[in-house]
Amino acid sequence: MISLENEISNIKQTELTEIGGTITYIPLETSEECVLRDLRKIVVTDSHIAVWDVDKVLMFDNAGRFITEIGKRGNGPGEYRGVFDYCFSLDGKKIYLLVYGSRDVLEYEVTGKFLNAYKTDHLPIKMLPLKENMFVYNPINHSKDSIHHSLLISDLQNNIRITYKNHHQLSNFEFGFLGGSSFFSYRGNIRFREYGADTVFTVTEKELLPYAVFQLGKKLMPVDITVPDNIRDEYGRYDVDQLLSSLSHDGKYYVTLAREDVDNLFFSLHDHRKSLLGFYNKRRNTVKIIGTVGFQNDIDGGMPFWPRYIYDGNILVDYLSAFDLREHVFNMNATEMRRFYGNNWDDLVKLANSLDDESNPIVVVVKK
Repeated sequence: MISLENEISNIKQTELTEIGGTITYIPLETSEECVLRDLRKIVVTDSHIAVWDVDKVLMFDNAGRFITEIGKRGNGPGEYRGVFDYCFSLDGKKIYLLVYGSRDVLEYEVTGKFLNAYKTDHLPIKMLPLKENMFVYNPINHSKDSIHHSLLISDLQNNIRITYKNHHQLSNFEFGFLGGSSFFSYRGNIRFREYGADTVFTVTEKELLPYAVFQLGKKLMPVDITVPDNIRDEYGRYDVDQLLSSLSHDGKYYVTLAREDVDNLFFSLHDHRKSLLGFYNKRRNTVKIIGTVGFQNDIDGGMPFWPRYIYDGNILVDYLSAFDLREHVFNMNATEMRRFYGNNWDDLVKLANSLDDESNPIVVVVKK
């Protein structure tokens, strides 16, 4: 049991060296063919960095050099209109794209070569490989008039091995989608927490095995929240910002589990307007809420760090914009920072000077 109710108001600024010992910056190459506008997701393997940028997936090597775009936008074979999610095969030699607004899964080599297209009879928004040619799909938690499963396991030929039902069937599709779920892999295990549930499960082909329970008590956000009619227009549409500001659930949160390394479960708490970040140390059985920006960088004085992706259980990955990095570095007191961080600060200044405000994002890697 991971109790969060009493910790939410006890924010403790926490330094990066509590979770890692070294930091590396990988600037992603910037050229006309690989300009990134709004990086949505990053996945790292031994040899590749794959980034999802709005409506495309680009492949870089692990030094940040651009390799190729995976597929192209369009309606032809191997083309797509947008992306819902993507993942590598377990051996890292293939990459799979969930096509936005469709039931299609596209298969490519990591070189960008199109291999095949598959059609599902469900509408997943996330996918992860369970084993060779077997995937776990996470559909949207739909309204009560739609499908009733939160996970299913299937091969690419749409032979469904097992489905897992929703614990909470939402009456409000839009708001359930905003709430999201937790779905990630950790050293060969797939973890899943359904939106509205307190339990994180390990996914298998036979059953969901309880792994961790997050306890919010009286500070738990209601599972199913109705969109107020008075903010809808005549077509039933609403502005998301207007929706969030209209909610009256102050002091209540829902939890999403970001990632897991060998020592910690990293999570965020949301009240639909802001996020609080925290982590549970599995070895010490302790919880810390660390604030809204992440771990304070006491390695080189750089920007705060938050692990958006974790590879192989001990390589923590974040990314930041070149503009933000330059603003941070050039607004600090260089003499004071050099006194605290020495050559590490000098290296960070060199990096900032090598970039301009239009450069692609920088991948930040922290290791134990």
